[in-house]
Amino acid sequence: MQKILAFILTILLMFNTLFGMIGEKYVVFENIRYGEAERDLVTLYVPDGAFDREENGCVLYIHGGSWTGGEKEDMAPHCKKLAMKGYIAATMSYSLCSDDTFGDVTVWTMLDEISLCIAAIRDYSDENGLNITKIATSGYSAGGHISMLYSYSRPEDAAIPLVFTANRVGPSDLTPEAWGEGTSYHLTSMLTGTELTAEMKENGEALRLAQEISPVYYVNESIVPSIFAYAGNDPIVTKGNRESMVRVFEETFGEEGNNYRYIFYPASGHGLLLDPVSENQYDRALYDYCEAYFGY
Repeated sequence: MQKILAFILTILLMFNTLFGMIGEKYVVFENIRYGEAERDLVTLYVPDGAFDREENGCVLYIHGGSWTGGEKEDMAPHCKKLAMKGYIAATMSYSLCSDDTFGDVTVWTMLDEISLCIAAIRDYSDENGLNITKIATSGYSAGGHISMLYSYSRPEDAAIPLVFTANRVGPSDLTPEAWGEGTSYHLTSMLTGTELTAEMKENGEALRLAQEISPVYYVNESIVPSIFAYAGNDPIVTKGNRESMVRVFEETFGEEGNNYRYIFYPASGHGLLLDPVSENQYDRALYDYCEAYFGY
């Protein structure tokens, strides 16, 4: 019965979304190079109305793929949906971790590339009259982790003022408490390019590195406003990530308000596919944040 109800709600919300998006056309500027690495490319989705606006905001989408795969085109549906709502959207690819790139490509590489990408968006905006004066980051899964880590630890590096972040099923806490020691230290080693020794695990250095790449450890009263979504049956991003994120935000800000919005998908797995009501709530929160922090 629950699946039938979810299916009916999905169909109703699909029609509501489709009718709500009719009207705004957009143009696509593909594969703008922002850095020297092979994957350093960004694509912009620009609604026609943006050319007549004195100032525009832009949401930069960062794809998932376990930090080892994925393509910027994975985020194209989100970019198109936002562009049809009248907002500029962008989706970037970035350098990936692998056995061959261990130590050369790290999470710090990815954060540096976000800075380069935002600078390239600013330059492209200036050259083409797009008037992008504000930016937000958004990511899914591993992209959500990178987006949050950048927005909380490096907002001052953004060439365009960073005004909010909105992320879905992003790993927030890479420590053993959230993942278990094996997975935590594997991810920490991969993302920092550090061979973790038994001594490092015993003396706390491995834990320190895990905390250093965990977005929750950067949450304070001065961070940018945030939207985050997690699933109740996610087999990939452990529930410890959801619990850490909610706990830290509640301790820092209290009840939800302008500082953050938490959207829970109780029936869904990692793909967030089984909770159409939650999906509608997430979209509504994103549009509200765009209106509040972009100013239109």
